[in-house]
Amino acid sequence: MGINLTANPRLRMLYVVWGFIEILLFGGLIFGWGSLVYVLKDEGIYAYLCDCTDNCTYGNTKTTSTTTTTPVTATNLTPTIGGDVKGKGCKEQDSMLSLVFTVASFFSCVGSAVMGHINYKFGTRVTRICASLAFVAGCLMVAFVSVDLPWLIFPGLSLVGAAGIPWLFTNTQISILFTTGSSTVVGLLCGAFDCSAAVQLIVKLAYENGFSRRNSYLVLVGLHSMVLVNTFLFLPKDFILKLDAEVEHNVNQDGQNGTVEVFEMEKKSKTDPEVGEEKEENAINKEAENTSNEKDIGKRTLKSCMLSRAYLLHVFWLCILQLRFDYYFSSLNPWINNILDGDKNQVSFYTNISLYLMLGSIITSPLVGILYDWQKRIFKNKRSEKCRQLMPSVLPLTLAVVLASVLSVLALIPVEEILYLTFIALTIFRSFLYAMAAAFISEM
Repeated sequence: MGINLTANPRLRMLYVVWGFIEILLFGGLIFGWGSLVYVLKDEGIYAYLCDCTDNCTYGNTKTTSTTTTTPVTATNLTPTIGGDVKGKGCKEQDSMLSLVFTVASFFSCVGSAVMGHINYKFGTRVTRICASLAFVAGCLMVAFVSVDLPWLIFPGLSLVGAAGIPWLFTNTQISILFTTGSSTVVGLLCGAFDCSAAVQLIVKLAYENGFSRRNSYLVLVGLHSMVLVNTFLFLPKDFILKLDAEVEHNVNQDGQNGTVEVFEMEKKSKTDPEVGEEKEENAINKEAENTSNEKDIGKRTLKSCMLSRAYLLHVFWLCILQLRFDYYFSSLNPWINNILDGDKNQVSFYTNISLYLMLGSIITSPLVGILYDWQKRIFKNKRSEKCRQLMPSVLPLTLAVVLASVLSVLALIPVEEILYLTFIALTIFRSFLYAMAAAFISEM
């Protein structure tokens, strides 16, 4: 008796490439905040919070300490791309924009939990449709943020962040189609998630060359239609099944319906009747044993899985490191401004450098997966199942903690030359954070 799968293992490389592009364009836009906030400050978003008693420069509007105290408002603010814009802002504006990222990060995490439950209840297709609607709504809100409607950035960035994670976790199931190197595939997709922050860098570069932020986000909304291909043609309505490694895959030669037939013993029984009879007898015994095991597995509810020690400790690990990562991004622009004394050109340069170096995640994230696969090979012959499952993750999880500590120390050094090293440490840390967050859950 055959089992049909919607996801065809013969096309698994196509699924990986398409999923990679999908995640790269729409997955982690929220983490390109350093570039987006530069544009928002240059446009004068929330600049009205600044009381210009000191040197304040926004667009072509400049006040000095000899000027009468006048709050910057939508009526007297004239932001331009080529004007005299330092982009340094003030503490009040920085605080409000940092709050934007904080709120968006919070709702991104809450949205991930909601999307995860939707995925659990309704499957891949419904999850992706919900994520698409949220992403498009978020992009349109960010597109129409203006000096008169600055508050749109709060729900806009929150929706973009919440809708980004589903592209990652609905695509990582593709790794199940790979009998070896599955963690490397997960690492590659996480690398795309890391690199997606570069989309905001492209928005910033386009803005500096006269292409408005609004138009960039409208283009992004148009490009988002590509996810429909994966949603309705490549990925199954529910999930890609995780098959036992001993099951043999026999692909239909006609290739008409794009399905895969899975036969456990039929092939062997035809070639050797005696072996076939023996296998069938063993299979009957195994089936009875599996029926008994299924009853035990059935007792394992979602609640019991989420309350397991391994899951809770992993969530704790992720929360602490995610907090460090989010804080870095929320404070990136003020931190660089402080080190460079608000020099607009230098701030723009180092903001770009941070995103350029982050593209290195496309290399470092698969390396994390390779490290994890190597550790799994080392412990695969251990007698204890728990040892085989948990021990391979010890080294990469520990390295992530070490890198987070290194990043914290480097961020305390207010020296321009240390910025490059900080950006490199962030790139490697981020790869370990997201690659292991996904790969560990997938493995367990």
